[in-house]
Amino acid sequence: MRIGLLASTGGMLDSFFIEIAQSWRSYGQTVSFAAGSSMISGQATLIPGLSRRPDPGMVRALSGLRQWSEGEDLDVIVTNSATASALVRLAGTRAPVVYFCHGLHWNELRSVGDRVWPVIERLLLSRTAGVISLNSDDRAWFADRLESRRRLHLSAGVGLDLARYPVRDLPDGPLRLCWIGEFSPRKRPHLALDTAAQLQRRGLDFHLEMLGEGIFRAQIRAEISERGLSEFVSADGPGDAAAALADSHALVHTAQWEGLPRVMLESLAIGRGSYAFDVKGVRDIPLAQLSVDGDAAQLATRIAADWDSGRLRRPLDFDRELLDYSHAADAIRQFLPSFINTVSSTSNRRREPHVE
Repeated sequence: MRIGLLASTGGMLDSFFIEIAQSWRSYGQTVSFAAGSSMISGQATLIPGLSRRPDPGMVRALSGLRQWSEGEDLDVIVTNSATASALVRLAGTRAPVVYFCHGLHWNELRSVGDRVWPVIERLLLSRTAGVISLNSDDRAWFADRLESRRRLHLSAGVGLDLARYPVRDLPDGPLRLCWIGEFSPRKRPHLALDTAAQLQRRGLDFHLEMLGEGIFRAQIRAEISERGLSEFVSADGPGDAAAALADSHALVHTAQWEGLPRVMLESLAIGRGSYAFDVKGVRDIPLAQLSVDGDAAQLATRIAADWDSGRLRRPLDFDRELLDYSHAADAIRQFLPSFINTVSSTSNRRREPHVE
């Protein structure tokens, strides 16, 4: 089976699919990467015009995607990220396209984008051989529109290489929290500061470490000082996420919505819980302590109560093996052959694909 793995950027392939591709190759499958930018951990075919965000130049990517598919003689394309996934389905490749949906790009129809993307996705379904979903909201949306044989749900997403996230003992001393993400409108880092301010008002001895890059980072650093939080909060840059989680009692997550937040899975793997808002994607994370969306005071109340009760000083009771990437790799590998059979029976391709 010749599998093409496509994402808008090489970094997305590096982040999510290296271990999965290695697993497929160990079963004798051929895997070809493609993206709009280079990879670090592998070799990807560069598709001119393909980028993370839609722009007028992306039309150039259509021919490049067809050339990649035909040049690699792909049996099936597994595509990830909204822009790349839309373009490859529009490109009309002979290989069937399976959409690995890290998260449908809308959230409860709150914005213009939340109204446009559902229309686009409905139009693209006729060009979609199968779908892989990661959260309960997306799973329900696809269930209303595609028969069950064309759908696969992965409750732990792409999974993790657990060797990179060993269980660590909880730190001693005062409460330590971390926030890890992009300093962007959707990740809402300002709500992490609101939560910290609420904890400060309660007289809690704590420290919140904020890691990441993005357009709001300078603003957040300034706001930390302006709000008198310098003793309690730091935002020093990208940092080491696994180390920050190991040095913390819990993760604070403030995104407006997610596909399935990987950092919350990483936190679970290391043995740390999460405090977050009850929003799409986030609500699917096991053991997450959820508050009403945007209610930083309620989030702080939950954290303070669990610290006072000792809950945050006890290890989590969770089977971390459920998070291993091998589950996703095996499930997808077994899911793909049915689409090759369907397409090869009606196509004019001369080579009969090998199916396990």
